[in-house]
Amino acid sequence: MKKRLGVYICDNAEVIDWAGPTGVFAVAKRMDPELETFIIADTMAPVMATAGLRVIPKYGLNDNPSMDAFLVPGGIGLRSEIHNKRLINFVKALPEETMLVSVCTGSWVYGVAGLLDGVQATNRKSQDPSELIAPIDRLAQIAPKCIIDRHRVVDTGRIVTGGGITSGIEVGFHLLKRFGYDSNFVKKVAHIMEYEKQLELMQTDLVEINN
Repeated sequence: MKKRLGVYICDNAEVIDWAGPTGVFAVAKRMDPELETFIIADTMAPVMATAGLRVIPKYGLNDNPSMDAFLVPGGIGLRSEIHNKRLINFVKALPEETMLVSVCTGSWVYGVAGLLDGVQATNRKSQDPSELIAPIDRLAQIAPKCIIDRHRVVDTGRIVTGGGITSGIEVGFHLLKRFGYDSNFVKKVAHIMEYEKQLELMQTDLVEINN
């Protein structure tokens, strides 16, 4: 069974984007200690996420850690990260069996890498005052061959994309399913987190293709 989730963060990565799925896996780890989540950054230098949260990564990109899924969160910092050639090359070089996951504007990275051509993907639909256009419309510009999908979570097999900032929580639950855990396990995690109702509602805003 798959066990390792690598979460990439950069300066000004949106806290909930990456802490949401990491938190889901942290609770799940109480029932399966072999489940592992770790932070990856461009280098081993500390990263300053939004809200001034200082994070120390476990790995840098040069470490090429073994993992079953790689998650890129969004945030203001992604505006520059889509030009980070080291990150783009890292993503493109990941083994085919490694799932590619994003939350919010994180899917821009996969779009720049050309990995969303002909693939359905989502992004945040709501526009904040600092943005000229909504992030999902920006994704359409970055990856014109991407099939834009407005569901909250879109799973096309290797690539899983989440929409708005808090969708990372639902992405985390969905990844547990993709990692091979049965519905009872996932429901138990949701129960511990008091998230049962939200998880049930999310099922109507999830699309799975070619799984």
